[in-house]
Amino acid sequence: MRHVAWVLLGIPVGIVLLYYGSEWMVDGAKNLALRLGVTPFAVGLTVVAFGSSAPEFATCVMSSEAPALILGNIVGSNIANVGLAIGLVALLTPVVSKFQAIRFEMWSMLAVIAMVALFAADGAISRIEGLALVLSLFVFVYLTFRLKKPDGEPVQDRGVPAGGREGSLAFQSVLVLVGIALLFLGAKAFIDGAKELAATLGAAELLVGLLVVALGTSLPEFSICIMAGVKGENEILVSNIVGSIIFNSTLALGAGAMLVSIPVSDPALFYHIPVMAAFALAMFLSVRFRDGIGRLAGGAMLVAYLAYVFSLGLFPALA
Repeated sequence: MRHVAWVLLGIPVGIVLLYYGSEWMVDGAKNLALRLGVTPFAVGLTVVAFGSSAPEFATCVMSSEAPALILGNIVGSNIANVGLAIGLVALLTPVVSKFQAIRFEMWSMLAVIAMVALFAADGAISRIEGLALVLSLFVFVYLTFRLKKPDGEPVQDRGVPAGGREGSLAFQSVLVLVGIALLFLGAKAFIDGAKELAATLGAAELLVGLLVVALGTSLPEFSICIMAGVKGENEILVSNIVGSIIFNSTLALGAGAMLVSIPVSDPALFYHIPVMAAFALAMFLSVRFRDGIGRLAGGAMLVAYLAYVFSLGLFPALA
């Protein structure tokens, strides 16, 4: 019993390490990027999105012994990113995002989710398909910077200390490395705790991945969205979620599949993946036709997410 209690402690400890590891990694990486004059949208789409998706990546890499957790983590995180993070922020303050400025990225998000659904259709995501997902990320990043036109002055030192030790490139680099170390330690503690929780409760790994692990690894996206919403940084807010969904579905899921073939159950194929696609499509349509996400749309997304969580408790067979 004592051993079980200590292992279960890994869940809250893992969440704390994942949170601070992501925060430090994102802060350090963002400051490095801003010093090089990268625009806010590009920072949000790449550096911040990659940093906030690092917990999902670390968790997937550490979950090779529990492959169902990998799929549950990614699908659950993508659903939470839209339904919980975007939904709550938009409910509090409307999100403005011009579709014409991010149409390539929005279409890419839908394309990546379609790839995941296609690869999952035969009941498993193989190592070759995992490699294809990872390679598609490099294509996406290349095309993004190839097609993206400069919009205004570079944001060279915005939000970065002007000088001294904390403003140095060396300090920011160390911050990134420490953040990465905390991410992997946090992922290991969290996964051990989640697996023990699943065994203790008799819950399926997919269900634990969809809820417990997904919510834990979505903390960085959630905190970034809240912060960006409060500060009115709509570019970083939307691009962070779009970028995170793309990074989660390509790099994190792909890396996990390259380590171990990921089984896809019928509930995952016919319920959870379609729900993920529906949330992404809802965000896409709102930005496409309204150039943003208003309070009504945000409230609807949040209610839909809560209904999804409720459905998992109401119908255990969905796990």
